[in-house]
Amino acid sequence: MAIIHWEFNLARRVALISLIGGSISWALRQMRTGLQPDFLTVFLSGYLLVLASFIIWRVKYQIMAAVMTLAMMVIGLWVSSQLIEPRPGPLLVILTAITMAAAYFRFRITFALILVSTVTLVIMGHFVAERNADKISSLPLGMTLFASWLSVCAGFATTSTIVAALISFVVTKMEQSLAHTQHLLQEAQRREKILEDKERLLKLFTELSSDYVYQVNLKNQQFVPQIFAGSFERITGYTLDELEIKGGWLAIVHPDDRESMESHMPALLKGKSIVNEYRIVSAAGDVIWLRDHVRPITDAATGVVTELLGAVHDITERKLAEEQIENLAFYDPLTTLPNRRLLLDRLEQAMALSQRTGQRGALLFIDLDNFKNLNDTKGHEAGDQLLIQQARRLRLCVREGDTVARLGGDEFIIILGELQDGAEAAAEEASAIAQQIVHALSLPVALTYRAVTDYENTCSIGVALFLGHEQSVDELLRRADLAMYQAKADGRNTFRFYDPAMQSLLSDRLELEEELKHALAQEQLLVYLQPQVTRDNKLVGAEILLRWLHPEKGMISPLQFIPTAERTGAIVAIGNWVLEEACHILRSWAEDPQTQGLTLSVNVSARQFRQDDFTTNVSNIIRKTGASPTRLKLELTESLALENVGETITKMQVLRMIGVELSLDDFGTGQSSLSYLKQLPLNQLKIDQSFTREISTDTNDAILVQTIIGMAHNLKLDIIAEGVETEEQLEFLATHGCAVYQGFLFGKPMPQSEFSAQYFGVS
Repeated sequence: MAIIHWEFNLARRVALISLIGGSISWALRQMRTGLQPDFLTVFLSGYLLVLASFIIWRVKYQIMAAVMTLAMMVIGLWVSSQLIEPRPGPLLVILTAITMAAAYFRFRITFALILVSTVTLVIMGHFVAERNADKISSLPLGMTLFASWLSVCAGFATTSTIVAALISFVVTKMEQSLAHTQHLLQEAQRREKILEDKERLLKLFTELSSDYVYQVNLKNQQFVPQIFAGSFERITGYTLDELEIKGGWLAIVHPDDRESMESHMPALLKGKSIVNEYRIVSAAGDVIWLRDHVRPITDAATGVVTELLGAVHDITERKLAEEQIENLAFYDPLTTLPNRRLLLDRLEQAMALSQRTGQRGALLFIDLDNFKNLNDTKGHEAGDQLLIQQARRLRLCVREGDTVARLGGDEFIIILGELQDGAEAAAEEASAIAQQIVHALSLPVALTYRAVTDYENTCSIGVALFLGHEQSVDELLRRADLAMYQAKADGRNTFRFYDPAMQSLLSDRLELEEELKHALAQEQLLVYLQPQVTRDNKLVGAEILLRWLHPEKGMISPLQFIPTAERTGAIVAIGNWVLEEACHILRSWAEDPQTQGLTLSVNVSARQFRQDDFTTNVSNIIRKTGASPTRLKLELTESLALENVGETITKMQVLRMIGVELSLDDFGTGQSSLSYLKQLPLNQLKIDQSFTREISTDTNDAILVQTIIGMAHNLKLDIIAEGVETEEQLEFLATHGCAVYQGFLFGKPMPQSEFSAQYFGVS
């Protein structure tokens, strides 16, 4: 069929070319000579019409080829008969016909056509020479017209025979090759059919056979079977008596499969046969897979199912084989990580989940640096050991639910799903994991091949964030790959993001984190004081605020470095230092009558407060510095105070027992519960500046502030408002009962020396 189809298509294409070429030739001839009803015009017109009809009606290729061959020979011969001397044009038409005949009808028929054409040309040459003997003057000396015809005919016959032989040979070989291919295909199909028949028979024999046959009387609630035949004890390891003592059949069914087995009982009680696969735990503790074909038996009189008949097969080996096949298909045999095939499926799932949830994910492309050198110097066995151990480390670096896969060679892929909301937060989370991986994979690896060797290896990581299907799987892998190569170009043992802007942002943050680690030790951190005053501008205390004076970048805003300190954990050491500085200030204030009555407020971070030894540290700092605890006021945020309320209250009570005062900072911005609020041992509420800023223009903020002030008075708490910047704000707060204020209206945060000079005249 393939051969016929090929020859038919070729015939149609040749016919179409002939139709177009013949039509053009016919049109040009009519334009040159005018419409003449001679033989060539009539024959060519009829030939073109027949050829067009053959193409439209899809006539058999043999008929189409035969008609084209004969028509071309007739045309070539007729044109030649009208010439005095043989011309290449008509002979080329005849040669084309010979070529087509060789392609479709092979050498014997073609050779016959060559002989007929040659003889015809010779005869034509004889008659033409007699008619035109006196009209030729350009022949070579001694050459007659008939001799010229004979020479051309000989050349034509020779050329045509060679062309026909070559084409026939090539086409024959093509036919043989196609026929052989068809034979192989048919043989493969035949063998596949035989294999399918054998598989079907094997399946039938397998289903007819069984490891044991049993009967269960439903009156026996323990479902202890009566064995008819087979090797029940060999499979389960139990005798029937031991099974009854154990508690019946369900007692040895695997706990994960009991619910499934029990779910089949309603169908069995309705008289339906079932086939179930489940696991049992043998007497030796082995997990055995069974295939149980159960048929219910009904009572002839009542129609009620009273017994169950079953045939059981031990399919443990089949299940193990299926598991092994699945592992081979989806897991890398060396590292047991998912392979490329399973990775692509997991990546599609992660992108689909990202599309549904709107949460970003990240793809980490990890390449071990200089891995080829290890293979070349210590052998592939050492390289395999390195891959296995680094794969284990990668698993430990990611979260449960993330995918670690081996792409091939020394390349690994990690899919991080459901990262934090927002591109920047997602990038930070991915960055933290990438940093952890870079560190983990740079630790020495003990290679035990031939001799124990500590081998130090590093990796380069490319990170590409994704959100839904914004990029295809291939594009995402390409981006992560490009980022990985950028990490290698930047010196290896690092990671890079595909997005240059995100990479720049993270690089800045990493640089800030690194510099912040040394800021405290290098005394770059400073404490500033902002005054807290009464309505008549009387100073009652101050809030201590943190500043960072970088030697190169100048003053860095707390809004920039405090979140970094929180994230890295540096806030604990910094917070303790600020607390100690505050106590030193209080100790110095206690020695001056002008300042000994002032309080000093210190913000406490959530991470610092959650430390188990926080209250102990506060107590030790107070004792070491000699500061008065009653003048120290710790400000806790609303969200911190209401997180794990029981533990928070306990710590606050300990602080109150020491004598430290407690203020609830940014009050009103969270979601406080009054039932919790009244349990907290507070001294003060602090109105957040976001409410203070708009109290003179926004009615809602004004009402909220009045409510907070009234609540503080009812709870017997002091009240202070921060962010006071205008006289209108001050007047409103004073009118409604707020007596203490903090804000730019009274003074900006300033160094301690400037604070002392402004309020106490001390330089």
